[in-house]
Amino acid sequence: MEALGLRCSVGRPSRPLPARQESFRRARYEFLQEVAEAEAADRIVTAHHADDQAETVLFRILRGTGIRGLGGIPERRGIIVRPLLPFWREELRAYLDERSIPYLTDPSNEDPRWSRVRIRTLALPALERSWDGPVRERLVSLARSAREADRALVGQAREALERCCVVGPAGGFRFVRSCLAEYHRTVQARAVALLAERLDVRLSRGGTRVAVEFIRGGRSGASVDVGGGLSLRREFEHIWLGFPAPDAGEIPLRIPSAGSGRGVLRLGERRFRVAWTSPPPPGHVDGVSAEEVFDLRLGGGASFPLEMRRWRAGDRIRLAAGSRKVKRLFTDHRVPLSERGRIPILVDAEGRVLWVWRLAKAAPPPAHAPPPAHEGPCGVSDVLSIEVEEL
Repeated sequence: MEALGLRCSVGRPSRPLPARQESFRRARYEFLQEVAEAEAADRIVTAHHADDQAETVLFRILRGTGIRGLGGIPERRGIIVRPLLPFWREELRAYLDERSIPYLTDPSNEDPRWSRVRIRTLALPALERSWDGPVRERLVSLARSAREADRALVGQAREALERCCVVGPAGGFRFVRSCLAEYHRTVQARAVALLAERLDVRLSRGGTRVAVEFIRGGRSGASVDVGGGLSLRREFEHIWLGFPAPDAGEIPLRIPSAGSGRGVLRLGERRFRVAWTSPPPPGHVDGVSAEEVFDLRLGGGASFPLEMRRWRAGDRIRLAAGSRKVKRLFTDHRVPLSERGRIPILVDAEGRVLWVWRLAKAAPPPAHAPPPAHEGPCGVSDVLSIEVEEL
């Protein structure tokens, strides 16, 4: 390496590895990635050649694969490039021998414990002896055709996502189920795989198969794991793909009494600014959506302290048509399950729901209702205005 003016980096795994070639391969690439980052390199070059390609394709055929797997070793994947893929092993050796360039042979390439070695030394030679024609060349040609077909499939999948996919909450994607279901199952599978890759997860064939079946027949409210920590969940006409959102916790906000004040409500990763004042200033809703402001008539039946929080099982709100569960209200408004715990709810000291932000405000009590036990000093004409704005 010194004669070539190159620096050599040597490393070893930090932990014992399982005796599997896949484990060794992953450790090698992790090491190469670390060196590339340390050297600020924008390319990792490997010496894979056409014989490696033929062996890979046959290995995947025997193991079971789809179009993507038949494509074999890609010429480029991220910063990894393989410039020697068009050349055969014997061509490369002849080139080095002619120029008296020394090279090393990895002894594991002759170890019959490994499936790839048995394919290289037993299966391929046997096929070439018993089959008419160049077996290795045909396998490489198959890989080339599979890559072309896969590029066309990826193009259709990206077109489908442009039509159907809407970026959802952090850590996931939401798309229209019926839109993606119009496409062939293979396109659906590749579309889901592309979304998973954007989340740094490579789904198995089994995972995409489960995803396609769920897209076609999963009921609203149901979910299914597809691998890599990802899950699919149907929410009415949408399908959500992503990681289950960790509960970042709830910090409710208390409004102790009539008057003025402000604070912050946290529901998971969402934060809301809450401001309240009594009496409200003239034109207090100017420039603010009426759905984000609630005017509470003091002395109308609500008791302090009030609380802004997330909904809970059993919460009910009194509407003009009668009492209704907040859960049913969410269903009527087609609010996805993933969003319900992030919508502010205003309740009074008795747990009565007064307001579901942006969705519903409680109807006033009947005219014959008795005066509330906790009525404050304000008269019935006084109003407490509460404004909620997402930060």
